[in-house]
Amino acid sequence: MKPIPTFSELAPYYNRQDLIEKVVAQLIKDFNWFNLTVTFTGKEITPYQELFNQILPLVDEMLNDDYNKLQALLYRIDIDSDFLNRKLKENPHVDTDEAITDLIIKRELQKVIIREMYK
Repeated sequence: MKPIPTFSELAPYYNRQDLIEKVVAQLIKDFNWFNLTVTFTGKEITPYQELFNQILPLVDEMLNDDYNKLQALLYRIDIDSDFLNRKLKENPHVDTDEAITDLIIKRELQKVIIREMYK
């Protein structure tokens, strides 16, 4: 069995329609848990970019107005604070909201890949 891909190894999976549909469903489910709406049309340049554009303003709003909600969302998605802090320190030139949005999408994709590997 192949090892679980790290975040830096996820790029080849970005355009796999079967996985993207599952990532979208998972994101909608997790964000809906906190009364946040994510929609997906598939009309943007790439699925990743559409998801990024959908999630970024939500993350930015929580980062500025409801950090506890953001922490709860990250916990639900399985991004712990130590991992988040380490990633933010590794990329100090990236805006925090953009880094968090990227991590959310990548973690959801990683979880979908893991489920596919073990089913």
